[in-house]
Amino acid sequence: MDPEIFTSYEEIAKLPTKVRSIFKEFKVDILPGSDLEKYLQLCERAEETIGLLSEAQSAELHHAQRVFLAIVEGNTLPSSEEKTAFKSSLSQIATNPLDPKTPGGSHALNMVFELEFLQYIRRRGLTAQLGEPDIVVSAPFGKYFVACKTINSLENISRNLNKGSTQITNKGQGIIALNFEPHICFDRPYEAQTVFEVFAVIENHLNGLYSKFQQLLDSRLASGGFDGVALQTSCMAVIAESPSDMDTVTHTVYYSRSQLQSQDASERFFWFKHSMLGAVSKLMHGY
Repeated sequence: MDPEIFTSYEEIAKLPTKVRSIFKEFKVDILPGSDLEKYLQLCERAEETIGLLSEAQSAELHHAQRVFLAIVEGNTLPSSEEKTAFKSSLSQIATNPLDPKTPGGSHALNMVFELEFLQYIRRRGLTAQLGEPDIVVSAPFGKYFVACKTINSLENISRNLNKGSTQITNKGQGIIALNFEPHICFDRPYEAQTVFEVFAVIENHLNGLYSKFQQLLDSRLASGGFDGVALQTSCMAVIAESPSDMDTVTHTVYYSRSQLQSQDASERFFWFKHSMLGAVSKLMHGY
């Protein structure tokens, strides 16, 4: 089985032209010396550097192409609201640090997570767009909202849940997507025989994290502010069965507590998590 996102070095080298065109279209300047410009130059040389990069440089190239794929695939904008939200994301990406190990995180990294989660939803065949709070999914029962939060500090989980709950309540119903990548950031590409081995490693990390906050999650779910939580992270992997040496593997744990929630909330979350079920997505339901 191939990882969900596969990008060749030739395709990576073409991404900067597309990204520069998008920034120009939205009249967002790319500043000399910015992380964004650094990433653009790195990807432009992708084909020239095959086999010459250190592990750290390969990881940087991998992250750069993830950022650019999220931008390119996020540029499908049917509404003025989404265009406004997308331009705001581009502005944050252009002016803030993009290094995933930035102390305290950055607004740009959270914007990238929003775009990647949007990409993740659309790859499952759902209709979704950027909006308030972050992503709006078209569901059989109406609009379903996703508040995206990158967890830069585990001490801030409660605050992020409170903010996400308020954002969703103000719009209707939805879930909170938590990005734990800052806490599951491998120093080097993870080497494995199959993609399922990578899933297992990431799941162990995610389970270890969420178990520490299970009581907090349960109390927030019982309050009714949101229907469930998606805990997600991605990593770079070198997988023996894959033709690429720069795969992105994403794993998500979906968490709810049906006995603590209303039937309507449980049914909405059941629809969303099963709609998102796929080869790279594993369900975990609290009970």
